[in-house]
Amino acid sequence: MFFLRVLFALYFLGSISGQVDLVSAPVKRDEDEMSRVLILEKILSEWKQYNLFLVDSFDGARPWEIYRGVSFLNEIRFNSQIPDNTAFSKEREFYPTLSTANDYRSMMVQTFFENPKHAHLEIRPKEKIRLPIGIPSRIFFWMYSSSQNARLELVLYQHKSKEIVIDLGDLNFDGWKRIEKKLMIPVRNTRLNQNLHYPFEVAEIRLIPGPFQKKGEFVFYLDRMGILVDTRDNSYPGAEIKDNWGTGL
Repeated sequence: MFFLRVLFALYFLGSISGQVDLVSAPVKRDEDEMSRVLILEKILSEWKQYNLFLVDSFDGARPWEIYRGVSFLNEIRFNSQIPDNTAFSKEREFYPTLSTANDYRSMMVQTFFENPKHAHLEIRPKEKIRLPIGIPSRIFFWMYSSSQNARLELVLYQHKSKEIVIDLGDLNFDGWKRIEKKLMIPVRNTRLNQNLHYPFEVAEIRLIPGPFQKKGEFVFYLDRMGILVDTRDNSYPGAEIKDNWGTGL
């Protein structure tokens, strides 16, 4: 009960601070993002069964490749462009393996859509990224967009199972934004993980244009992706922390 009151208080403070300056949307977004980061910090400090796994910092150490699309126009670069706000800096503290000296690049994805209605892009790590044993419960990452009509999907792989596709949201915003999503893992996959210790692996990220996306060049950035893993042996659907982390911000 105490923990739920803490979550509510953090969410309330974040909401109040966001209403102080309604003129500046970027400021409100920064404050909302900081309130979410503080909630994550509280959970990591008090709920030891949760492991925040760094999928990738997108600094160039892990190679990624583009599949599908117009191949000669596809490009991935790791540029010196990262979010410039306190939430991004604070969140760095939660990843002890992340080197501050190397945390100054993000991954730029560039492509060209000839016919957006009938195209999508698959961005894959050269080798699948294996998660620790446990149930993935939530994902956090940063993305830069220019109000594009498209959405992202995360594809997880698990032995003896079809792919698990998770909607990560749309790109209909400007600038850097912290994305946070609850991961709904099917019961069958949960059992494969707990009973047979079949791990989950990040297989790819899909970019899917919407019906109003214009033909032409398409560019967006990704930075610092982490997944919160519930490492309890007896974890089951519904046992995770209630999903009231500031929904609707």
